[in-house]
Amino acid sequence: MDAITTIEECRKLLTAEIKTFPDWPEKGVNFKDVQSILFNPELALITSHYLKELLPKQGANNFLFNKILCFDARGFLFGFDLAKASKTPMILARKPGKLPGEVITQSFQKEYGLDEIQVQAGLINPGDKVLIHDDLLATGGTAGAAAEIILKCGAEIAGFNFIMDLSFLPGRKVLQKYVDNDKIKALLEF
Repeated sequence: MDAITTIEECRKLLTAEIKTFPDWPEKGVNFKDVQSILFNPELALITSHYLKELLPKQGANNFLFNKILCFDARGFLFGFDLAKASKTPMILARKPGKLPGEVITQSFQKEYGLDEIQVQAGLINPGDKVLIHDDLLATGGTAGAAAEIILKCGAEIAGFNFIMDLSFLPGRKVLQKYVDNDKIKALLEF
């Protein structure tokens, strides 16, 4: 990591390393895969470091959120580092049937179909400020569904944090329904 000293250098390295799988999971979708980041421990450390730099904060260690919501499964990978760095609880958003106990469910449209996410009830409370993290922003369906769950719980959306933003898709515009554009952060745009 010593050789990478700026976020711009990190972005160049990620752009060169992230692999695209055409026509996966279905024809017409060009899937950007974080596996290449995870396969390279040095790149994973660099990515984690610069994702932390994007966390909403005021001053050195005063974070503007008190919980982080991350998605199954790739969002968990770096979300845990973000929760650890900010010393905030991490909430898991998962597909139906994966969480025990009472859950809150939200349906959403993905670029290749309809889906649902669930969060365990009681983890998000009125007055909470929740940061949403995932690996990728595409159509905004998944992150928007999480935002709806947060609002149902009477909490506030502190912002969004991604490794990649597929800016040719409408995700950022969808999320601007919930927060100002400057609260939607991504290390990389494609």
